[in-house]
Amino acid sequence: MSGHVTDRLALAAAEALDPGEQRRVDAHLRECPDCAAQAEQWRRLGDGLRDLPTPVPSPGLLARTRATIERRQAEREEQTWNRAALGFLIVFGWTLTGVAWLLLELLVGELALRFERPLGPTIIWFGAYLVAGWVAAAAATVLLGRRTHEEGRLA
Repeated sequence: MSGHVTDRLALAAAEALDPGEQRRVDAHLRECPDCAAQAEQWRRLGDGLRDLPTPVPSPGLLARTRATIERRQAEREEQTWNRAALGFLIVFGWTLTGVAWLLLELLVGELALRFERPLGPTIIWFGAYLVAGWVAAAAATVLLGRRTHEEGRLA
């Protein structure tokens, strides 16, 4: 009884077995009338399913599906553009900060020599300005990251 192939009969009826497995099932069916009867039932069921008409979706369903696909693709493209723009802005901000720092160092050194007085308060305000800019950029990045994460969850 352990040689029965009942677990393979549906696949055999659907012609989904590889040739070696199909030969093993066919050999068993020639020797086992119980499995042969079950195989015949599966074959008739498969034939009946093949005879059913193929459903045709309505034009409205096709139009809605296409519109949904196009909308989601546009959203993905927009998200990609937003990420690229955000990356550019971050790199631009850091570059601008570095250049501004170098210019301040140059100006502070030159101004200190010309006016012969300390520019400590100017440097402190510039530092505060830079830190505030970094905090604002970090906050914007976190907010945009959360929004992107939520959009990804909803899509």
